[in-house]
Amino acid sequence: MRLFSKHINVVLIAIVGLLLVMGCNTNKLANDESNYQYDNKIKDLSPSFVVYHVNDTLSYLYLEINTTNLLYVRENSSKPFEAEVHIRYDLYQDFKGKVLIDSASKVLYDYKKTDGAKKILARIPLAIPIGENGVLRITSSDINKKVKDKQVIEVNKSNRLSEQFFLFKGINNETIYFDPYFTLENKFKVVSDFNSNETFEVQYFNTNFPASPPPFSSNVKQKPIVYNDSNFLLSLNNSEGIISLPKKGSYYIKSLDSISYNVILQKLDSNFDGFHNYLGMIEPLKYICTSKEYKALKNADNKRKAVEDFWLKMGGSKERARVIIEEYYRRVELANKFFTSYKEGWKTDRGMLSIVMGLPNTIYKTRNGETWVYGTPHNMMMSLTFSFNLENEDRIKNDYQLIRYRTYRDYWYRACESWRQGRIYNFN
Repeated sequence: MRLFSKHINVVLIAIVGLLLVMGCNTNKLANDESNYQYDNKIKDLSPSFVVYHVNDTLSYLYLEINTTNLLYVRENSSKPFEAEVHIRYDLYQDFKGKVLIDSASKVLYDYKKTDGAKKILARIPLAIPIGENGVLRITSSDINKKVKDKQVIEVNKSNRLSEQFFLFKGINNETIYFDPYFTLENKFKVVSDFNSNETFEVQYFNTNFPASPPPFSSNVKQKPIVYNDSNFLLSLNNSEGIISLPKKGSYYIKSLDSISYNVILQKLDSNFDGFHNYLGMIEPLKYICTSKEYKALKNADNKRKAVEDFWLKMGGSKERARVIIEEYYRRVELANKFFTSYKEGWKTDRGMLSIVMGLPNTIYKTRNGETWVYGTPHNMMMSLTFSFNLENEDRIKNDYQLIRYRTYRDYWYRACESWRQGRIYNFN
């Protein structure tokens, strides 16, 4: 009785097929009556964005869309299949969304010539002067599919050493990396027009950190930096240089005359962007396993069978096990997509909660943190609230740490027990 196919990469197509069509990142400005959300629906476009500042007056919003997420249609048999995507951005002064600095739109067309997947790459100029910051609200619309994605990106043009003054590209092609997380890539190109001919120090830190403790554990802030393992130099010849990430961990780029870190890159486990071995499927089970079960899974000689047996025991039947497997690992990849900081997203506080308890109905985002509200907002009897503070901002991005309380204990155990009884848990 196999819940998984013989080859793990084929397994994951079957187990987490929903992950391949993840998306609808409906992020909204925090002061809107609607809220800031992390969500992925089958209908989404899942575009990727990155801001790059070229000079004092010119910046670009780069975007990438996978054609597998688009709907191609044609008027008649003599016309080619065509996709149409509308991109609109509104640049606000801050998260309040009251002062509009700039707005623009772009229409993308793509004609389907083969059945193979590809990525559409485009860029839109941004009108933001040097020394200014802002908040971008981006709306992407698939006209044929009649669906929209919304994302929010903070823009920083006040510090020429911050990450948006650097662009990461493939060495032998024009591939653009849209996030600072790498798994298989060991070497790539660093571009910075603002920092031409500068030399930077790269400090490597071993960041093999454990998963977050339960939300009711002692409220001790986690420290993302343990020790500096080694250093090397990165020189930009004109505006380009080559950087290598030989081993897993965090690589902190800083100017030679500064004590602050400017850009942080992460070399993560290969299971970060897909489950390439059964150990990668075992580790996120830490949240719903007993210590004894988790140790047995990690030490099992036949990890495939151990994982299968675990889920079959939880589900009670092969069919039910498949259902909860799909949802659990969908949440793991969702966590990696949105919550990765100095460790994989599933290991973080927000990742932990999103996996075990599901995403909340309401998320409020501020400059210094987030508040997650499960259930009905503004109703203490019908809701559960978690607050996260943005920490270690000078060292790492996206590090939101939960304010822990003992009162979360019963809610947490109730959620874990639901999974262990073969039921997908959602507080909502």
